[in-house]
Amino acid sequence: MAVRRSKKGILRSVFLTEENSDYCSSITDVFSKSTGKSRGEIEEELKTMELKVQNPKIMRGLALIMFRASEFRKPSPLDSEKVRSTIFSMARNPIVNPGERKAVLEKIASIMNSSVREVDDAIYGDKESNLILASPFNASPEVLARKFNVEQIETVIMKSIWVEVSTSTHSNDFTRSIRSKGLLYEERMDGSKHTIKVNGPVSIFEKSERYGVKLALFVRYVLSHDDWELNASISLKSNTGKKVKDEFLYHLDESISDLISGDEVTAEKLPSFVNRSPRSLEVDGKIITPDYSVTAGEDEVPIFLSPLRYYNDEFLKVGGIADSGIRAEVFCLLDGKERCPKGAVCFRGEVDWWTIREHLARKYSGEEPGQQSKTEERATPHEREASPVKLTDQMISHLNSLYPDDRAMVEYLDFIGIPPEEGLRAAGFRVAWKGLRIVVVDRKT
Repeated sequence: MAVRRSKKGILRSVFLTEENSDYCSSITDVFSKSTGKSRGEIEEELKTMELKVQNPKIMRGLALIMFRASEFRKPSPLDSEKVRSTIFSMARNPIVNPGERKAVLEKIASIMNSSVREVDDAIYGDKESNLILASPFNASPEVLARKFNVEQIETVIMKSIWVEVSTSTHSNDFTRSIRSKGLLYEERMDGSKHTIKVNGPVSIFEKSERYGVKLALFVRYVLSHDDWELNASISLKSNTGKKVKDEFLYHLDESISDLISGDEVTAEKLPSFVNRSPRSLEVDGKIITPDYSVTAGEDEVPIFLSPLRYYNDEFLKVGGIADSGIRAEVFCLLDGKERCPKGAVCFRGEVDWWTIREHLARKYSGEEPGQQSKTEERATPHEREASPVKLTDQMISHLNSLYPDDRAMVEYLDFIGIPPEEGLRAAGFRVAWKGLRIVVVDRKT
């Protein structure tokens, strides 16, 4: 991290520009000429270069980016651990002269149907310094400088106490990114500016690196847009050598766009009835921005998409929105082998917007806004389990077509957000539990 601290408590990143692009040119030249060399050999050459430059920290940062983006391979096709274990099993006593060493290597090469050179290279071939540069990162000095500048920002953000991002046009995009990463945030309106404040790892989890990485990824997403302003409070160790930390104000805005390389953002394709930029809601004096809104009938219903671990909290939030007379819905996003909470509508992988529209139309048909029972809306998913399950004729017909494949029947009910046991019973099937799995015994007569 290359930064400048001021006595007024201001922190500024040291960005690479055309004036100091010679750092980037030197690094790219070294890597372009080092194909076939080991990482250790390249590192030694870079250490020599560091002694000749004014700011070696910048040189080390650029080299780290190149090392990460370049392709390295092991010096031998043989498995290093297997070669070492074979050597130790054959040479139980320390080898004291080159002749003994050569004899052992030749014997192992014969056993492994390989050459002595490959066996020798494999002994410590899995050590990082012995890896061979197969393909250097093909980047111009300008591209490398922009990547360096982005990583400078991300490194600073990982030390943040809080981060505020303000925008007039991307509030929905930014809140979606925050929510998908499980970050804690609050929103407010400052005139036409929508400000989102994210509490950082220092204030919440005592500088948890994982949380800091997520926050840095959010900031990387912000950098890829226009119309943004960022302010943050950064906690850094004091230069006095004492075990204390100083706090600094860190400011950025879109004026640095020429110095950074933001990830390309492509708008997802959505059906015409889905609005990716719904208006923010004001509930009990707080601003809440939905992820999307979906047109169902004459209504436009705000939609929240929540990972499983935050679903209960989001469910209660949506209940509070409903209490204020605004229809809103939360849907659960599952990852890996996560199971859908009973009473929830879940999606694994891509969101099925047609299923959401059908769900909204079925739920709100014939109702006026605010007419839903508050008891039902504010109940937790576990409390909703006791509610009777209602299936449409189409659902029952589909379950009958899947019978007797009980796994497929359970997965179907899970997918549409209906508790499998209650749904199967409501559809006229007898069920039983076999270990942790629901099985369909037969149809009721």
